[in-house]
Amino acid sequence: MKKETKEWLNIAKEDKEIAEMTWKTKRYVYAIMFWQQAVEKIIKAYIVEERNILPRKIHDLDQLLQQAKLNIKELDIKNTKELTKAFMRTRYEDLSRQYYSDKNKVEPLIKQAQKIYLWIEKLLKNH
Repeated sequence: MKKETKEWLNIAKEDKEIAEMTWKTKRYVYAIMFWQQAVEKIIKAYIVEERNILPRKIHDLDQLLQQAKLNIKELDIKNTKELTKAFMRTRYEDLSRQYYSDKNKVEPLIKQAQKIYLWIEKLLKNH
């Protein structure tokens, strides 16, 4: 595994751990923010490792998945637009309260993020 891939994976793992901790303490805004970041970074690790190119400096998960040439439809996920929006929305107090104030609003996005993260993690381990 490439050094840069390992760096991306380490950061993704840290973000995942923070996401899990904040979920347990019911800090839903931070949980979704860090899950989005964990997914973004594991996709970037995949791009480096499997496509042998530098990932784009963007937060848009659909665009990163395209760059990685990964098709999340096999996970029964149509797109990641709402998960992508979470990163920006969590940066603004009014938006974070509006969209991520309780467990029911956040949980579907977190499940989506977990599914994508674990899928890509498995793909990287199998290569």
